[in-house]
Amino acid sequence: MKLVLLMVIMFLSSFNYATVGQNNLQITVGGNMNYTKTINNTAWAGIKPKNEYLGGGFDITLGHLYLSQGALIHGFDTKARFAMNFSPLTKVNGEKFDPEAIGYGKYGSTTLNTSGFSLGTTYMIGNKLGKGRLMINVLGLNLGYLSATYTNIKTSTSTTYSTHINKYADSFLLGVELPLGIQYIFDNGLSLGFSHRLDFSFGKDGAGTPDRIIDGDTTTDTYNKSAFGSGDGQASYLAYNLTVSIGYVFGK
Repeated sequence: MKLVLLMVIMFLSSFNYATVGQNNLQITVGGNMNYTKTINNTAWAGIKPKNEYLGGGFDITLGHLYLSQGALIHGFDTKARFAMNFSPLTKVNGEKFDPEAIGYGKYGSTTLNTSGFSLGTTYMIGNKLGKGRLMINVLGLNLGYLSATYTNIKTSTSTTYSTHINKYADSFLLGVELPLGIQYIFDNGLSLGFSHRLDFSFGKDGAGTPDRIIDGDTTTDTYNKSAFGSGDGQASYLAYNLTVSIGYVFGK
């Protein structure tokens, strides 16, 4: 929130000074809506093979924005990205999730939390339009890592509950920035954007016995293997992310 406020202040105070040039530094902050599928390679404690998640999160990027000069603008958006998503389990095999069916209690819930860091480049084309530049994504690629945590909350009565947290080692992250994402960059440096991408994640299948810490009603299991891959104790991973962002461009 402080970062967004800072960018707004910079925007309001720099109408007469900011420029967008050929080589630019850009920072953006965005909100995510994501749809995730995890398909278990083996059944986990009665859970059906396909789990579907719908959630949200946020996205922060910082990097270099190249914009060519001329009527048709070619651009390369090369950035570091940090993102987090929070996805409650809502469906199993396309049917509404029933926590009792997998033993998490009548008021149970399961959430997949992921955080990731990646570096990538997106190619875009555009043109000068009004008081800014309208740029359209063609294709991009991001490489990095993804951390995953499953949190299960079980309620046995109206006042008694327990929390079980499964933490996994980092997975390799491959992100594909899809075509037709849009970014409008005002001449004063403010940028507004919409983008969408597919994320794939996979890693090693290590030892199955976790390090366990019990603190009151909370049990935390930490694994040295990835949650996603081709092993018996892993799941395949695919996430579709929609991001709406606001940013600022410092050019020369």
